[in-house]
Amino acid sequence: MSTVSPSVQEYAVSVSAEHEALRKVVRSFSEATVKPDVMKMERDNEMDRTLLRKAAELGVYGLVFPEAYGGAGADHISLVIAIEELARVSPAFSAAVAASYLVSVPIYLFGNEEQKRKYLVPLAKGDTLGAHAMTEPVAGSDIAGIQSRAERRGRMYYITGRKVFITNGDKADTFLVFARTGLPEPARRHAGITAFIVEKDTPGLKVGARLAVTGLRGEQPVELVFDNMEVSEENILGEVGQGAKIALSTYDRGRLGISAQGVGIAQAALERALLYAKERLTFERPILSYQQVQFKVAEMTIRVHTARLSSYWAASLADRGIDFVKAASIAKITSSEAAERNAHDAMLIMGAYGVAVDTGVEALLRDSQVIKTYEGTNDIQRLVIAREVAKEVGFSG
Repeated sequence: MSTVSPSVQEYAVSVSAEHEALRKVVRSFSEATVKPDVMKMERDNEMDRTLLRKAAELGVYGLVFPEAYGGAGADHISLVIAIEELARVSPAFSAAVAASYLVSVPIYLFGNEEQKRKYLVPLAKGDTLGAHAMTEPVAGSDIAGIQSRAERRGRMYYITGRKVFITNGDKADTFLVFARTGLPEPARRHAGITAFIVEKDTPGLKVGARLAVTGLRGEQPVELVFDNMEVSEENILGEVGQGAKIALSTYDRGRLGISAQGVGIAQAALERALLYAKERLTFERPILSYQQVQFKVAEMTIRVHTARLSSYWAASLADRGIDFVKAASIAKITSSEAAERNAHDAMLIMGAYGVAVDTGVEALLRDSQVIKTYEGTNDIQRLVIAREVAKEVGFSG
């Protein structure tokens, strides 16, 4: 009987000189190009789309895809490093980039050659932006509960329904929309869901209201409304009824990006706390010389390294073709909770400056709440981990 004890090879993580070179390039871009706009983004709750076009020139939208499809042919660790470095400066900007992968990745995994040429290539090059549309007012973590309907008439499908909390929904050129083409079966609630590739000017597609959330200002999600939205059968991704499989495979990979965002936020909080603690004097001494502050800094450092290692571990398993579902869930929990706790500890170290808007620390705390929630809440990730461990020991009850 198998056990939950992994082999040594499963824990092997290798970060190369090429990975570190990529980190330097993305960090330089983030500092020079994105950082000057961060406070304006926070204040106005708007993102300058020229930043997204500049990110396309950097090549961050197609890192994991073959060059034949407009990508860089890099690995998942490269993607994790890139998202981490973007999130270190702007979690909202990293979310806009990562969300596009929720469309490009499933097209790469499940699309036919024509779909890859038509949609994946421009997504990978950053010429277009993607938005993944699953969540509905009545269905979040339970994707089997979606109610959007797709009715077939000849070679066309007509989709009616409403999606909410859609990242990039107001900026996307290409949408991946999930709708019911059949009723769920008693023992298979996920049956009957189909994925459709939808272009932004499709008749019947309306971008609805922006939905204000606590963090990621500048990248607030929106609702999408479908009123007999007309989609050709040629735009079905995979097969009819395969939508749930496509979605779950996408989310497993998407959690790698979310864990990277957590690492970036945790790192940013640590850096700001350290900068403040070594310069702030009380009783003529830097507060970093006090043990209470040192203990907080030590705990923050532990969280950053633990989160980074778990993220790179999950990514390395994906690169080697080893089942990484459990690892991705572990990484998302570890990193997002490290982000939250580090942001809070940074606020405690910095006192009044920690809650001042201009220092950006309170924004990190708000942003951490979002990454704990999307791509499956952390409580859902705990259920995933428990399910995977039960499978490993042969338990099916």
